[in-house]
Amino acid sequence: MKDPEDILRKTQTTTRSFNRHLKKIATLAKIEKNLSYHIARHSFASIARDRVNIQILQKLYRHSSVTTTINYHPNFVHKDFDEALDSVVNFI
Repeated sequence: MKDPEDILRKTQTTTRSFNRHLKKIATLAKIEKNLSYHIARHSFASIARDRVNIQILQKLYRHSSVTTTINYHPNFVHKDFDEALDSVVNFI
């Protein structure tokens, strides 16, 4: 079993490095917003939620429960209903 403190330390180091690289990319791309791993994760989630199955997103986010994923993306519940209604209403 790996030492939890070692895992935390490595995760923090990797996250800091990733954030530094994102800031360099933002500067080169002339993006004025603050980019970070956290922002990148949420941006991915916003783009993916309409394109990727909820169970796959659950695995990608490493959520132990699909309920957690749904709570972050409540439109999943409505999306299925909306698509079902659209298939009936827009059948022509």
